[in-house]
Amino acid sequence: MKIYKTTIAILVLLFVSSFGFSQEMKAEKYDNPEWVSMSYIKFKPMKKDPAMSIIENYFVKADQDAGIEAPTVFHFVTGDYDMLVIWEMSEGVETLNYKMTPDDAKWMKSMAKIAGSEEKAMAKMDEFFSYVDSWDNTLARKE
Repeated sequence: MKIYKTTIAILVLLFVSSFGFSQEMKAEKYDNPEWVSMSYIKFKPMKKDPAMSIIENYFVKADQDAGIEAPTVFHFVTGDYDMLVIWEMSEGVETLNYKMTPDDAKWMKSMAKIAGSEEKAMAKMDEFFSYVDSWDNTLARKE
C-alpha cells in the first residue's frame, strides 16, 4: 500500500509540475529551410554498369550543358539500394507545384542536343529506366 501511495504522489507531482513548465503553443516557420529531393535507386542484376554509362555520357553532360548543378550521388556498399541521388530544391517545396521546372526544361533541351533529338533523348532515358529495379523518392529538410 505504501508503494501505491508513493507512486500516486509522484504522478500527481509530475502532472502538476508539467503545468508550471508548459509553454504557450504557437505557429512557427523554419527560417530559410533548404529542401532536397532524395531518390533511392536499385538496379536490376548486372545493370548498374550500363546505367552508370548513360549517367556519365548523357545525364552529367546535360547538367553541364544546361548549367545546372549536378546532384549529389552516393553509391551504397550494403543495404537494399545501389545508389542515393540528392537534388537541391532551389525553390524549396514550391518546386512541387511545377509539372516541369524551368531547370528540368533546360536539362531536357540539353539532353536532346547531346542525344541528337528529343526522340533519341527519350529513348536513352527509357533505356536507363529499363535498368532500374526500384526507385523510391522522399523529401528532406536540411537542419
